[in-house]
Amino acid sequence: MRIVTGISLFAMLLVGCSGGQQEAVAPEGPSNLATATKVYTNGKIYTVDTDRPWAEAVAIKDGKFIAVGTSGDVSAFIGDTTEVIDLDGAFVMPGIGDVHIHAALVMPKRAFCGLPGTFYEPTEDQTIAVLKECIENYPEDREWFIAAGWTAPAMSKETLTRQFLDELIPDRPAYVEDETGGHSAWFNTKAMEAAGITRDYVDSDEGYFTRTEDGDIAGVANEGAVNLLLDALPPFDVELKKVAFQKLMDEALSKGVTAFGEAYVGMFDGDLRTWHELHQEGKINQHVNLYFKGNLGTAELTPVETLDEWWNSYELPGIKGVKLAMDGSIESFTAPLIDGYANTPKEPVESPIPGDYLDDDPPGEINSAPVIPAEAFARYMVELDKAGYQVKTHAIGDGAVRMVLDGYEAAFNAAGNNRLRHHIDHCSLVHEDDYQRFVEMDVSCTVWPPLNAPLGYNVDGIKPVLKAETWARMYANRDRLDAGIRLANHTDAPAATMWPWFGMEASITRAFPGKPEKGTMGKAHALTLEEMIEIYTINSAWTLRIDDVTGSIEEGKFADMIILNHNLFAIPTTDIHKTEVQKTLFKGNVVYSAD
Repeated sequence: MRIVTGISLFAMLLVGCSGGQQEAVAPEGPSNLATATKVYTNGKIYTVDTDRPWAEAVAIKDGKFIAVGTSGDVSAFIGDTTEVIDLDGAFVMPGIGDVHIHAALVMPKRAFCGLPGTFYEPTEDQTIAVLKECIENYPEDREWFIAAGWTAPAMSKETLTRQFLDELIPDRPAYVEDETGGHSAWFNTKAMEAAGITRDYVDSDEGYFTRTEDGDIAGVANEGAVNLLLDALPPFDVELKKVAFQKLMDEALSKGVTAFGEAYVGMFDGDLRTWHELHQEGKINQHVNLYFKGNLGTAELTPVETLDEWWNSYELPGIKGVKLAMDGSIESFTAPLIDGYANTPKEPVESPIPGDYLDDDPPGEINSAPVIPAEAFARYMVELDKAGYQVKTHAIGDGAVRMVLDGYEAAFNAAGNNRLRHHIDHCSLVHEDDYQRFVEMDVSCTVWPPLNAPLGYNVDGIKPVLKAETWARMYANRDRLDAGIRLANHTDAPAATMWPWFGMEASITRAFPGKPEKGTMGKAHALTLEEMIEIYTINSAWTLRIDDVTGSIEEGKFADMIILNHNLFAIPTTDIHKTEVQKTLFKGNVVYSAD
């Protein structure tokens, strides 16, 4: 990549326009046009603009694209002060959108120790080795040992006990959260005592502990029970959070992510203050929407007045948003399923909302109640929509997805339409009877692309608890897209790895990137490269309500783009996971460089 400054390059840019490109006409001079601050030329630019999918050059001024086209087109915007960058044939695409990450919820817990999760497929021994290294290097002045990132498929119940952790960390409370961002947490006896947890705690679908054979607390909290430990954790100070949040944002820029939704803000004291200060200090180099905590693992809902107080007390980036959770996860049996779970004893639960039902299940099969009762969810949605909050709702099971659609429908009936673009996150299972409802209500489904690979999490954790016909519908992206459902991208990072290219390849091949020996999973649901790029860019921007300013390379939009190490359209799909970002531009400025 070569950089030249000044109009001396003008003649060079006018030479060699061939291959069907429009021949440039020499302008009278840049004085009759806007003079670009920067011009990128001689590239292979995939714009995601249906009217002009490919371009060779772009001109940028005041952080926006002022011209997109051939080198000849863009040359008219070069002036004496223009910085001209020769892409030398490099592949360029819009910046990536990640609709759902967890800086506030997870990053402070990973500030000093992040464990390898699902996408690294660690063994238990490898996980414990990293944990021991963290313990050895952990700051001595910290009251608690706090870490996050272990993956359930790698861990045995014999290891996930208080006693095991007591031996490793005997001198202070220890809280080790799993990779899902708070659905499960491993703890030692000192932590249990600090949280006031006893064996008399009454387990429920909303929150429960693993138990020993005699009924004592074994050492892992699940779903709402995690809140007892979270409430006992020492507060994370704002300065620590600023470092933790910045660490995740920097990682995102290195992966080409120029827009994201921060799910679950307001969990702890200082979350909002941290984002406020980062925003005030100009340290946020991405488009950011913050989604306040509506609930977490329980049916307790944050009053709209409290949400308004949070929003009005700070200067925050983006739009007003709320994150809700309607279910937990399939592997923990806390996601309502229309066809129930396999080979388990509990009865299915029906939603009380008129028009919403779970199909009749054979007797004796398990199902799970939603975290939020369906009627309460619908009432809350009407309130949130009226107050102008965009809602993202965690729903993994198809029963939960159906209940969320019912709640959204109540809000849309009151407001007239989905003007705020409320959406559903995860959508691991969607019943085909609900496809048309997504389309008619214009609700987007944000998918988790890496889970399209045959990971141990899928094959060992989820498949065994599902009926065969239900498993066949997992991550059915092809059927959904063909039905007209708008799919968008999220990673849940750092609850899962922020590795866009792993997810992109997995969604196209339905194989494990770099490990062909693992075979494929749901091959019929594979998507194309063009479709995946749209999901990662313009669809995600639409879901975040910023598609008018970013998500594609078009005149008038912010100059958010990434330069890659190879052309995604010119390599085998099995090499997509090897993609590296060379540079990330946000509003025309280079905010990450591999150099």
